[in-house]
Amino acid sequence: MFIENVNCSIHKSGKSNSEIKGSYRFLSNDKVTESILIDSLKEECARHVFDKRVLAFCDSSTINFNNHKIRIQDFTGLGRIAKNQHTESIGLLLHPILVYNAHTGSALGISNVKLISGSMQKARSKSKRWKTKSIAIEEKESYKWIEPCILSMNDSLKTAKHVTFVMDREGDIMEVYDRLKSERSDVLVRAMHNRNVLDNQGRINKLYDLVGQSDVKGRTKIKIRSSNRKNRTAHLDIRFSTCTLQWHERQKVNGKINKEGVKVSIIEVREKKHKGHSTEPPLIWRLVTTKHITTLDEAKEEIRNYELRWKIEEYFKLLKSDGYNIESTELTTGKAIRKLLLILMKTSIKILQLKEASRNNGDMRLENVFSHQEIECLEYLNEEYSGQTEKQRNPHSKENLAWGAWVIARLGGW
Repeated sequence: MFIENVNCSIHKSGKSNSEIKGSYRFLSNDKVTESILIDSLKEECARHVFDKRVLAFCDSSTINFNNHKIRIQDFTGLGRIAKNQHTESIGLLLHPILVYNAHTGSALGISNVKLISGSMQKARSKSKRWKTKSIAIEEKESYKWIEPCILSMNDSLKTAKHVTFVMDREGDIMEVYDRLKSERSDVLVRAMHNRNVLDNQGRINKLYDLVGQSDVKGRTKIKIRSSNRKNRTAHLDIRFSTCTLQWHERQKVNGKINKEGVKVSIIEVREKKHKGHSTEPPLIWRLVTTKHITTLDEAKEEIRNYELRWKIEEYFKLLKSDGYNIESTELTTGKAIRKLLLILMKTSIKILQLKEASRNNGDMRLENVFSHQEIECLEYLNEEYSGQTEKQRNPHSKENLAWGAWVIARLGGW
């Protein structure tokens, strides 16, 4: 029912009182566990990744129920996600791994997800932040950038041909590069830290200086669409180099795989001529990857992969402001809200798949998204809504998901 009605409200989505009551009972039933719902997400993803090269986008988003917390009677599973001088915000942190086909750009599913109800660490003053180096990554909230990836490689992504984990600056963690690199996996992260590195001659340098001093290898264009920047086409210089990341001398690490440091490639894209607002800095991305980059085409491929990271932001918007509006749920218990969120995550994948199929035809098969009964229904609707002329008939192959997306679009009045 959540596919038919893009809304988190069970009252609006249910077709009858019995269906609405059944939905509430389902979500409140202790036998319906989060692990069962997460396993369903992982199993669906595993069916689609076999022998494919995939991009796994890792990111976090806060789900804030503060505006509706007066409805909530049981906060189990929820926690404080923010605090200011006026109030504390109640909610949870959603950290999924959204998987896409690296070749076709089609959504394949969620390989793993963590729902974090509150910070695992106490707040620390700036003067004591250095002490976090003495805490192993397994004891920090930032372990969310590693553990779900490792679990995915051993479970839902184990049949994939190759996996590239793509992360924003929060994922710029030494253990990420050390632990997630394997014969079947690599990491692509936007750098946040100007780390100490060893260049190819064994000399100590800073990461940003090393790549910034290298020659321009080529140029590219990126369309900027952001609330923080002027929308434009940015013309960028491309530089890249290879180096070895160094461990921090005070950093506590349980089991280093690469004790002498991690070999990586660093790619810099820098706006050649700044055409943003006067107060806006030029666009600069420094991308660190465990792949060995030797050619301009390889560097451009990694830049394109990082550009596609916006897809997980689109996914979060579908769960929140642009779609299901999960933050406005009328449910009254934390455990029911968490289970509803996992269900909406699954339906949101189907909506992404339909949108992408309608845009570019894609390679997703109809049977991978719809059941046999649903396909029979779509066949009936296809005949009913097809016109007499060729232009009014479904132009897609029946086996392709784009065929089903066309039928649904016609049903919606397109």
